[in-house]
Amino acid sequence: MVQSGCTLDNVIGWQKQYSPASSTLDEEREPLVTYNTPSGAPSNSPSRTLHGSSAFVERFRAFRYNNREFLAEFIGTLILILLTDGVAAEQTLGIGPRSWLTSSFGSGLAVLFAISVSGHISGAHINPAVTLTFWAFSGFPTRKLPVYFTAQFLGAFVGAAILYSVIYPALNEFDGGDRQILGEHGTAGIFATYPPLYVGYGAAVASEIVGTALLCLLIMVTGHPNNMPFHQSQGVFIACGLMTLSLGLGYTSGFSLNPARDFGPRLFTAVAGWGTGVFSIRNYYSFIPIFAPLIGGLIGGMTYTIFIDHA
Repeated sequence: MVQSGCTLDNVIGWQKQYSPASSTLDEEREPLVTYNTPSGAPSNSPSRTLHGSSAFVERFRAFRYNNREFLAEFIGTLILILLTDGVAAEQTLGIGPRSWLTSSFGSGLAVLFAISVSGHISGAHINPAVTLTFWAFSGFPTRKLPVYFTAQFLGAFVGAAILYSVIYPALNEFDGGDRQILGEHGTAGIFATYPPLYVGYGAAVASEIVGTALLCLLIMVTGHPNNMPFHQSQGVFIACGLMTLSLGLGYTSGFSLNPARDFGPRLFTAVAGWGTGVFSIRNYYSFIPIFAPLIGGLIGGMTYTIFIDHA
């Protein structure tokens, strides 16, 4: 869990990451790359040419520093998908207890895990809807949008691939190697959201919009430093809030609330044996968990700005 005493700057990074003044943060920092001088003292200016493993280490440090936010969003989203879809796999394949409570609880803890890992670097958006909301209402730099989006979608895809390699034997035991999207032996729901057949488009869209709006509202409310003491343990409150939202609203749509969380794993299933039907099934339902959360996030940000804003 998030350590006691952590501020928003090292969990979600409100002031550091999302204020207009922070847009020059990266340019003003000196690289954390040092070189060994003849006397052994670190220096930002190389006094000799590095070769072999030492040169590789220094280049890697430079790469990691220059791409730290991308890498943090990538690994955070990867962890989120690996653990969230892992819970779904246990229930679908009959390995663990099958209940919506288990799914909701596991998803909340997965979010807390991801926030704890990447929050102090990138703010742990791990969700394009959150990134878009901070861009629209909290001054998140426009130039960082493609960086965060790419990291989130790529992390989700890789997270799904890793999970697939872990559960591959159990998948084959369950479906005999015949990958099916829905039905008695359908397993595509492990990776992406597929609402029950009786749920129409309207209900699914409403579930995704309302759920994401409430999630982004919670993030902005608990994240502001004037909202003591919630911002000190924001990750815990977000995890608990997500569990509550999932229990209250999630069953209708499968509860994506995150375009990367749905599209990345769905794309993986398309190339891993389930086929392109994962996109076209139910009259291309796959577009709903991509666009509805983006709309919901903006509504949540607008709600916060109009009714609450601590500024």
